[in-house]
Amino acid sequence: MVLAAVILAGTFATGGLAIPVQSSMPQACFVYGEVYWSPVQITAMLSSNCRIRIERQERLLVMQGQNRVIRILIPEEPGVHEFIYRWGQPAAHFDDELVRVASIIDGGQ
Repeated sequence: MVLAAVILAGTFATGGLAIPVQSSMPQACFVYGEVYWSPVQITAMLSSNCRIRIERQERLLVMQGQNRVIRILIPEEPGVHEFIYRWGQPAAHFDDELVRVASIIDGGQ
């Protein structure tokens, strides 16, 4: 009875109903940012919302997570391109173009 009163008081104080959220729900991991390609220069400014190490080796983006290493070949299209990759998927987005993953190696860090 006391617990019900506390919950009801909390509901009135916050102006809404508190709904518990499942904390064990897996988070989708993304790698995102910009990639620049020209015949004389390649740069990649990428981030991730998960623990993924990202590096560039020539035209390859190499992303290493806990259980796998993923390599994606940067397309030879001059200019700055938006890059989005959802971890574990078979392709990444360079602007509106889908580019297949070059390789997935299980093992990772």
